[in-house]
Amino acid sequence: MLAFVTGASGQIGLPLVRELAGRGWAVRALVRSAEKEEAVRSAGAEIIAGSMSDRAALERGIAGADVVFHLAGGMRGKGRETADVINRQATELLADVLRTAGRRTRVVYASSAAIYGDRSGLWVPEDFPSNPQTEYGKSKVAAEAALAALGVPLVVARIAAVYGRGIRFTADDRMKAGRAWLPGEGKNLVPLVHIDDCVAALVLIAEKAEFKAGGTVVHIAGKSTPLLREFYKAVFERAGGKPMRFWSTWIPSVFQFRAAKDNERLATIFGWKPRFTSDNLKIYTSSLRLRTDALEKQLGFVWKYPDHKDGVAASVG
Repeated sequence: MLAFVTGASGQIGLPLVRELAGRGWAVRALVRSAEKEEAVRSAGAEIIAGSMSDRAALERGIAGADVVFHLAGGMRGKGRETADVINRQATELLADVLRTAGRRTRVVYASSAAIYGDRSGLWVPEDFPSNPQTEYGKSKVAAEAALAALGVPLVVARIAAVYGRGIRFTADDRMKAGRAWLPGEGKNLVPLVHIDDCVAALVLIAEKAEFKAGGTVVHIAGKSTPLLREFYKAVFERAGGKPMRFWSTWIPSVFQFRAAKDNERLATIFGWKPRFTSDNLKIYTSSLRLRTDALEKQLGFVWKYPDHKDGVAASVG
């Protein structure tokens, strides 16, 4: 089996490349950063140097591929690399490359729980309608639609917040440095998944899921959905330093959004990557829980870390 992985040097992409190669897959990886090529090559992949805007690189990547794992994307602020550019536009180009090539390659698209917006802690099944409340969420919905319209065999993996060793969301390094701050009060329910379970679920989907033209949805999330402050309490107990502090304890929401917009504007002017954005504020304060019926009942997935406390204990310290 030959897999083409976009976003191969990312926090999910690199472990996925390593897992696929370890299972005997041939892996072709799109990498846009020259300094990250060696890490991806060492994980077991053939390198395709280029970005998601490079049509020729995408054409080389999909040639002969059995499965495309489309992980490339992200959440930026204003500027040239907006969420719309790196999620919707990039995915539309990939869809056009697949259409032009006439390939019926299976596609696993890494989407996000952010497409649901804030659901006030509601349990959300796979067939729940999207209601994105951020530019990032809207761009992910549009990317899903671009692939669904293509008619290729597609599974949309809507992924919870990923944590684990070396994952930014875990924030253990910031706690150790005494610089861990987040918006809100931490009283929202957050769907989580350990990186090991996320990667294992993506591989299982590629190997066993039913791929349909127009796409099917599979949620990738752990079994526990703690309050955000409870998750970071578990991280702090392992990491030490200073516990996560929440801005709303000190700064009213209206001033947080104003500061985020000012930060985005300055980052755009100076060409920086914004440290926090309006989307960050909304996503870190939204509350929902993901049902994982397709993953558990249809695919028979068994979690390595069903409880976030076990995942944190294995990853932090």
